[in-house]
Amino acid sequence: MKTSILVVLSFVFGCSYGQNSILVQNDSVEQHSQIFSLSPMSKKVDEVNGLVLGIGHVENKNIENQTINGINIEANPAPVVGAFMAFMSLGYLPEIIKNNKKSDSIKNTEEGYKIKNMSYTPHLKLNGLNISTGCFFTTTSMSGLNISAGNKFKNFNGLSITVLGTIADHQNGIAIGIYNANNDLAGSTVGVYNQSYQLSGLHLGIFNQTRINRGLQIGVLNKSNSKGFQLGLWNVNNKRSMPFLNW
Repeated sequence: MKTSILVVLSFVFGCSYGQNSILVQNDSVEQHSQIFSLSPMSKKVDEVNGLVLGIGHVENKNIENQTINGINIEANPAPVVGAFMAFMSLGYLPEIIKNNKKSDSIKNTEEGYKIKNMSYTPHLKLNGLNISTGCFFTTTSMSGLNISAGNKFKNFNGLSITVLGTIADHQNGIAIGIYNANNDLAGSTVGVYNQSYQLSGLHLGIFNQTRINRGLQIGVLNKSNSKGFQLGLWNVNNKRSMPFLNW
């Protein structure tokens, strides 16, 4: 009798263990996790823990989220395409300037400062290192080190070193480039032109501009539509305009 009971218990627990093992295996299959992938990443790949190598990430409506934990390297053709488009648009430059010129009533409003977010799928989350000649063509949030010609992020935490600059919705960390723009800066931007809707960190550049200044601007020309500390050759806020120091 005891032997029969032991056999039954062994069978029950053995089946339970086997079912759990199958579920774990099935879960791992459903997660589609791997250590290497080419980019653009397949819709069958949800997560890469390792290396992604290719020509960049683009919109793919067949998948909502993708995650990279590791290194992303891209030979992105965006700079070549951008240079060609810029060259072709030279003939329409007067018309472009006219159509995109903002009236004084818009410049100092939320519309004049806010960066419009990309709402493409998948939402790519990159944790680690990004080395690229171009930028992402889908909604991207990143934590780590970005080295590229220029990039746009929904959320960025870390260090971004670019030629052209970094554009972000929410930014924590440091961005270095010619042009840096964001809606919410809790870190620092270093460049020729820095723009934030709300500044809670540091602008360091030639021309710095923010609508809500809760941090510090250091540059040749600093402009703010609120109060806040400014150090520069000429400083403008909603209260006064002064050389050298303003608050």
